Amino acid sequence: SLSLSYNGIRDAGAAAIAEALRGNGVLTTLNLRYNGIGDEGAVALGEAMRVNGVLKALDINGNDLGDEGAKAIRDAVSGREGFEL
Repeated sequence: SLSLSYNGIRDAGAAAIAEALRGNGVLTTLNLRYNGIGDEGAVALGEAMRVNGVLKALDINGNDLGDEGAKAIRDAVSGREGFEL
């Protein structure tokens, strides 16, 4: 479990986290609440989650996701039984 809430991560930070998630084999819960993440960061996270089968929960409440970012995250975890979003 990793909590990075309220850290001002924004899109660039979310993209860096997404890159790390691609190789992640242990992290199951990630809290990214209130970090100013927008569509660009959410799309990067969504792409990473498509190849990461280990993460089981992602909290992105309080960010600046628009329709594109929300869809990218939703689509990435669609069909993943038990995933908490």
